[in-house]
Formats: sequence, C-alpha cells, structure tokens
Amino acid sequence: MLKNVVATLVLSVTATAAAFPAHAADLPGYPFIHVHASASLHVTPDIGEIDFEIVSTDADPEAAWKIVTERLDASKALFAGHGVALDDIAVQDIVRRPLERDDIVTAIETRGAVHVTVRNLDGWTALMQAVMTMPNVESVAVAFSRSDADRIEAELVTQALDAARGKAQNIARGAGARLGPVGGVALAPLKNLSNAMGLASDGPRHTPVAAPRDPLLVAVQKMVQDVDVIYRIGK
Repeated sequence: MLKNVVATLVLSVTATAAAFPAHAADLPGYPFIHVHASASLHVTPDIGEIDFEIVSTDADPEAAWKIVTERLDASKALFAGHGVALDDIAVQDIVRRPLERDDIVTAIETRGAVHVTVRNLDGWTALMQAVMTMPNVESVAVAFSRSDADRIEAELVTQALDAARGKAQNIARGAGARLGPVGGVALAPLKNLSNAMGLASDGPRHTPVAAPRDPLLVAVQKMVQDVDVIYRIGK
C-alpha cells in the first residue's frame, strides 16, 4: 500500500513539474508533504518609541530657528524628566525648505525631526499628553516593542513547528504513509513552491482594517510567527 502511495506521489510531482517548467527548480526532487502553521502570543510592550517633528513657518529665518531650537530643548527636558536617557533621544539636523502651491512659494518652513526610545512605560500616558500639547509639534507617531523579542520569537517558532509537525502527521496518517524527516523550513510562505504546485489562493476578498492606535495607551500586542515546512514521505 505504501509503495503505491509513494509511487503515485512521485508521478504527481513529476507531472506537476512538467506542467510548470519555469518553477521546476522550486520543487523538491522527492515525494513530500508541505504544511503551513503559525503560533501567536499576546504580550504587553515594555518599550515605546515616539517620532515627531517641530515645525515653524515664521518668515524670519532667525526667529524660526530660535523657535525650533527652543522647542527641541524643551522636549529634551521633558523626556529627561520622565527618565529617558540622553542617548535615547535622536534629533536630526534642522532644515529649511520652501512650501509651494501651484509652483509658487507660499512660505518657508523650518523643521527638526525627533526620535525617542522610552524604556520605562509607567508614565507613558502623561508623557504623551505633554508631547501632543507642546507648541509647534506635528506628525506624532508611536510604536511599541518588547525588549525580549528574540526570546518570544524563539518560543513562537518552536510552537509553530510543533503545530506544523502535527498537521503533517495527520496528512501522512490519512494517506496511509509514514512521515519522514524535514526537507526544508521557511519562516515565511513558500510562494514559489505553492504556485508551482497550483496551491496558491487569491486570499481574502476583504482585508481587515485595524482600528487606529491611541497614542496615549500602551496596548496589548499580538505577536505571530508563521512557518512553512516540507517533510519527506518516509519509505
């Protein structure tokens, strides 16, 4: 029975490779089971990042420069008061550029960009309220992450691989075959392989739209790790 299954799969792979000559190199040269699995974990971030710009459109270059530099100094003092280290505050060079409408210069803009890494989120809401109410501040954006992201990723990879093996064992059992060793692993979808086997799907018709993030809140995040695994079919 097993020999018949293996022989059938070999013929199937050969026929598929012939039908898609451009992708033949993407197919393993042995009968295989290809599975996709994922693992997820909800975590509370412990690192926050803030990006914003300080802008002045004062026509007087010296006055505009003074406004921007004073706001930069005030923002540094604000972050220092919340325990942010000086090394975690990055300020780009202050630049001046013309603002145009219909090819006509309507104003001269002076701006400086600031990036801040906050490693203690206990006072996050109060800090963000202060940043967002500062004069001349625009384009505020926030992002969150974990200081132990590598450890969490390693755990998720292990869980996803366990899930993939369970799927592959079920497939092999259903086909009356024995699951062999791993022939390949990827942490992203094996699109070329799926296309070559005619397994690619169009995906969802409607892409969910995430709700806007409230910059004042440290929201729980969902971390997801996908794996694609190719298993040999044992003899």
